[in-house]
Order: sequence, then structure tokens, then C-alpha cells
Amino acid sequence: MQMETINLARENIEDLWIDPYDYNEQLEEAVFYLWRRGMNVSIYNAQLCVLPKNLWQFARKSISSWKDIYVEECSKCAHRTDCGGLFESSADLYSRHLKALES
Repeated sequence: MQMETINLARENIEDLWIDPYDYNEQLEEAVFYLWRRGMNVSIYNAQLCVLPKNLWQFARKSISSWKDIYVEECSKCAHRTDCGGLFESSADLYSRHLKALES
């Protein structure tokens, strides 16, 4: 689950923030470790363009509609309707790998 950057998280962002792209290797290893053992695995609050494609099947649109946003780059994305988007509080802090995807 990616972090919503509000309240104490925002106040301590220098200590807490990790670009989600930078932990994809560990996320992929953990997801498939659990999945191979029959666990129902889900990834919450993630953007498809930041995840490896083999993890898309585990990604869930989980951000409440009233605080789910898409930045300018997302307007050109062919997978926007399938993507979880961003927390409104993260409009200024998101992965440097966020990009519009082609179909």
C-alpha cells in the first residue's frame, strides 16, 4: 500500500518518502512469494505506470473517489480508467516514473 502524505506523514516526509518505483523489486518478490502460497494478494494506492506489468493483476483502485486525482500526465494515458490514481494530498509528491502509457 502506498502512503497518503497527510498530517504526520507530511511533517516527516524526508524520513518517510520512498519513490514507489525504487521498491518494485522487493514488492514483486513479496507479492509472488505470497501468491504462490495461495494468498489473496492486492496492491493498493499504486499507479500502473510505476508498477512492473506483471504486478498489474494485483493492483486495486482503492482510493476514495473524493480524494483520488490524476495529474496532467495522466490525461494522455490509455490505462487511466484502470489505474488507481493518486491521493489528492500527493499532487506535489509522486513517483518520478509516472508517465502516460500507450495501449
